[in-house]
Amino acid sequence: MPHVRILRAIDATERAAVEQFLRDAHADDCAQLNDHLRADLAQGPRPGFVAALATQHDTLVGYAQASAGNAGFVVDSIVWSGIDADIDRVRADLLAALLAELPTDAGVTWWTHDADDAAPVAAALGLVPGRALLQMRVPLPLAANVAAGAPVATRPFEVGRDETAWLAVNNAAFAWHGEQGGWDLPTLQQREREPWFRPDGFLLHERDGRLAAFCWTKLHHPTDPHDSLVGEIYVIAVHPDFHGLGLGRSLTVAGLHSLAGMGSTEGMLYVDAGNTAAVGLYESLGFRVAHTDQAYVRP
Repeated sequence: MPHVRILRAIDATERAAVEQFLRDAHADDCAQLNDHLRADLAQGPRPGFVAALATQHDTLVGYAQASAGNAGFVVDSIVWSGIDADIDRVRADLLAALLAELPTDAGVTWWTHDADDAAPVAAALGLVPGRALLQMRVPLPLAANVAAGAPVATRPFEVGRDETAWLAVNNAAFAWHGEQGGWDLPTLQQREREPWFRPDGFLLHERDGRLAAFCWTKLHHPTDPHDSLVGEIYVIAVHPDFHGLGLGRSLTVAGLHSLAGMGSTEGMLYVDAGNTAAVGLYESLGFRVAHTDQAYVRP
């Protein structure tokens, strides 16, 4: 069986090895670390970071990470499919070692990408089902009849100017959310340093002299030239003071128009399965569920 070791800090050499493992895992298995964790690894890590590394014959074959979130710790794990060992056993060992390093009274949310395979591992670790996250996709550009309605005025995000106002809207809209809620300036600045960050794809809508809503988009450039350019609505929110004005739909359409204008032929977003209003809105725009990620939580 692979050997598991814990890191509470990571140097440049270790980080390079982990990032190469993650690139290889994505190429081989389409496995990808939760975005909150990947950004923390690449840009930090920030306080609360813990990692578990599984090695076999001096080769990294599994990785798990915990990073502080709004409601405790967010956890994810990836094990190489070609490992000469029981994949579920290695994943369980990684997660058990990681959980043992976290405060016993802290919330833990493990995001899994194959709920059927993960369920027995979660049960063995004492984790129970939590939120389900839908990945939804839509062809771009939107049909004219779907996108009909009065356009909403937006402007691009300005680095160094808009952070405080944006944090206020984001944290008010996502006060309940484990990953997107409770952001501070360093968290936002992490994302501003990401190679995919584009202020022109970060649309802000102001009303009555205040930032009322936003639609932050992200481009996923294909690694295969035959694949399409996918445009993601990375985060979208309306401040609670401006609910009921139809801004959610208008900002979604504005974001998708922006992505189509940048060459995207497919739009994508993630939404909580339990957010029936948002799911219904996206379905009305032509989105359909492509994949579901399941969270397991420590009671």
